[in-house]
Amino acid sequence: MSAQRFPSPWLSVAITILTAACYPASEARRYELHGQILAIGPEARDVLIKHGDIKNFMPGMTMTFKVKDDWLLKGMAPGDTVTADLMVATDEAWLATLEKTGTATLETPTAIPAAAFVKPLQPGDLVSAITLTDQDGQALAVPARSSAMVITFIYVRCPLPEYCPLMDRRFVELQGAIRSEPRLAGTRLLSISFDPEADTSAALTAHARKADADPDIWRFATAERKVVDRFAATFGVNVIREQDGTIRHNLRTAVLDPDGRIVRIHDSNRWTPAQILDDLTRAVTR
Repeated sequence: MSAQRFPSPWLSVAITILTAACYPASEARRYELHGQILAIGPEARDVLIKHGDIKNFMPGMTMTFKVKDDWLLKGMAPGDTVTADLMVATDEAWLATLEKTGTATLETPTAIPAAAFVKPLQPGDLVSAITLTDQDGQALAVPARSSAMVITFIYVRCPLPEYCPLMDRRFVELQGAIRSEPRLAGTRLLSISFDPEADTSAALTAHARKADADPDIWRFATAERKVVDRFAATFGVNVIREQDGTIRHNLRTAVLDPDGRIVRIHDSNRWTPAQILDDLTRAVTR
C-alpha cells in the first residue's frame, strides 16, 4: 500500500475557541475503588494504584490517580492496600477519600521500556519520518511535509476523562475551527494510539465516527508496539505496559510546521485550543 499524505493547503490565521467547562464537583460521579498502592508522588499529589474492577465504570488495572487534598497521602506507603472514593467529572477525576485497609507484599515492578529513555525532541527539531497505519488500514506518512500538524497520543479504552477523552474533546474543538474557517484549511490533526492490539483499524474507525472526526482533517493511526512506543518517546511520552495488559502514560501534544519541525510540545493536559491555534499561526508565518 502506498503511503497516504495529508493535502497541502496551509493555515494563515488563528481564531479563538472557548474550551468546554468542567462540571462542578457536586455533579461528579462517585465510584468505590479497592486496590494496592504501588508508588506515591506527594509533590504532584499522585498515587499509583493497582486496583480491581470498579463497578459500573472500568475493569481492574494499574493507574495514577490525583488527590486534591495531599493530607490523604500522609502515612501511606507502597504496599498499602486501600479503599477510596473515585470522583469522575467531565474533565477530571480524583480520589476524594483514601483509607488504608492493610499491607501486602509488592509484586516485582514492571520495567520501564527502553523507548522511555529516547531523547525528546525540542522546538526547531525535525521529526523523523515514520509510516503508521490509519483507521482505514492505509499507510500514513508522518509528518505530512506539506501542512502544519497537531499530533497527540491516546488509546481508545483510556477511562479517565482528563487523559485521552479530554484530548479527543479538544481536537473536536480544533476541528470545528478548521472546518468553519476556510483560511484554516490544510491544518491536520492526528491522534496516535499506542494500543495497537486493541485499537485495530476497525476500532479506530468506530472511535473516529463516535468523535465525529472528519477524515480530511482529523485522523487516527497506530503502529506495532515497538514502533509507536519509540515514536511517542521522541515527543516525551512514556508508555509503561503492565503485565496485566493495562497501560500507563503521560500526555504530550505537539505542533509541527509544514516542514515537519517542532513548533511547540505541550505537556500534560493544560493546553487550550486557542494556544494551539497561536502555535499554528507561528508555524506558517515564520
